[in-house]
Amino acid sequence: MDLNQIYNIDCSQYMQSLPDGCVNLVIADPPYGISKQKAFLGYSHGVIRGMDEKWDIFNSEEEYLIFTRRWLNQVKRILVENGSILVWGNYRSIFNVQKCLEETGMYYKGLVAWVKRDAPPNVTRRSYALSTEYILWYCRSEKGWVFNHDDLKKLNNGKQMRDFWDIPRTMTKREHTRHRTQKKYETAERIVVGHSRKNDIVYIPFAGSGTEIEACIKNGRNWLATEMDQQYINEIILPRIGQGTRQSEAK
Repeated sequence: MDLNQIYNIDCSQYMQSLPDGCVNLVIADPPYGISKQKAFLGYSHGVIRGMDEKWDIFNSEEEYLIFTRRWLNQVKRILVENGSILVWGNYRSIFNVQKCLEETGMYYKGLVAWVKRDAPPNVTRRSYALSTEYILWYCRSEKGWVFNHDDLKKLNNGKQMRDFWDIPRTMTKREHTRHRTQKKYETAERIVVGHSRKNDIVYIPFAGSGTEIEACIKNGRNWLATEMDQQYINEIILPRIGQGTRQSEAK
């Protein structure tokens, strides 16, 4: 198993090549099913104007559940006994993700809300302005999970880290990429630092803009990543993480 590599391959297919119990932490930012084109006919996950990425299109809620079950079942297998998974979702998708997580038999540990005070307004004026995203935390085992309380305090000005992350969504010119659902670096760093130890192996199934990879590199964690869009890898991820890491061919 070659560490610190990114593969252009479906995450479920890639995980099938990994041995049991080989990963300490999984950080997943899966599709939310919010693209305008098909947005779960009859059951929208909250359509985003102009969001029409092919990787985010599902014909139905059931199709989304099948997709989610497939990769989550592999996650449970590759996690070490005390390993954790943290999964992103929005105000609707998170419930389907949690349903599938419960089916795996893993253990619920918490829910974090990322609150974006500078989120755009709701132009329809028919509902609340969407300004939060959520992170579900599940563990493979009921006991012994990693939670680095003191390290998280250092990232939070010496205060105990709460499950309410007030972090503006606006990014610096250096950090910003063209990826439509990019997360702030601060959110990824809190997950990496809080839920893994130095030299642990972190798997990132949906690498996207490479934010979680960057957090692993800067904080001394080994990582593995997959991303289906070769253009994201070539134009965003590899330039972002530097020349010290190369893309590997899927095996």
